[in-house]
Amino acid sequence: MQRRVWLKAGLALATMPFWLVARKLEAATWFTQAFEAKQTAQVMAALQASAVPVSADLQIDAPQKAENGAVVQVELTSKQAAGGVSSLRLLADANPTPLIASFELGKQVLPKLVTRIKLAQSGEVIALAQQANGQFQQQRRQVIVLEDGCAGSEREEPFASSMKMRARLMDERSPGKPVTELKIIILHPMRTGRSKNDDGQLLPAHFMQLMQVVLNGQVIVDAQTGTGIARNPYFTFYIQEAKLGDVIAVNWQDNLGYEGHGQVTVSA
Repeated sequence: MQRRVWLKAGLALATMPFWLVARKLEAATWFTQAFEAKQTAQVMAALQASAVPVSADLQIDAPQKAENGAVVQVELTSKQAAGGVSSLRLLADANPTPLIASFELGKQVLPKLVTRIKLAQSGEVIALAQQANGQFQQQRRQVIVLEDGCAGSEREEPFASSMKMRARLMDERSPGKPVTELKIIILHPMRTGRSKNDDGQLLPAHFMQLMQVVLNGQVIVDAQTGTGIARNPYFTFYIQEAKLGDVIAVNWQDNLGYEGHGQVTVSA
């Protein structure tokens, strides 16, 4: 696995206890074996997820038909409470590299998220949930793709990135447990290494690999992403225990070493 120096969160990082800094460095290892695997079975083996049962507790909301495979919105939801699911993984069985993203969730984060992905061709989108007790569950949804979203041509432009975030306190789902909806969009080309420029030359892979969400100095989401996340990555997370005025920071790094940082205050 490839060891990378993880993102510095400025003043927030400087005030973190040593054990949390160590955890951030440990989380900076991108899982090369799983993300570069060519078959779903190889990804499952790398994740040590064998004979995983299909569960009605885990749901995938995705279109039955995707006109443009380059941008397909997907929502993953588990019926378990916050803290009941330690990780959510997203795969596309027909993609050249099936593993799209992996999200390690803190106990404050509901096992529900929204993102946008690329689909190379028709096939199954797979959600894989690991429960707090270590057991796995999965769910699958067939999506018909009318246009390949992993190749094609792209305009070659100088790299420039920015990030927009919004954290909004939603209506309480149950007494004493308010939920904050965190939306993130990061400007990034997310090139797969299989697209070509106007001259027909392959463009090198350039994609975001690591992202962390930090609530009041504590890491609550450790995300690893591959080339299957759509251009200009978009994520929505749902966080319990965040209060009005709390600060949420997001840090990311890509395969070429570029990084970005931002923060937002929880508002009504």
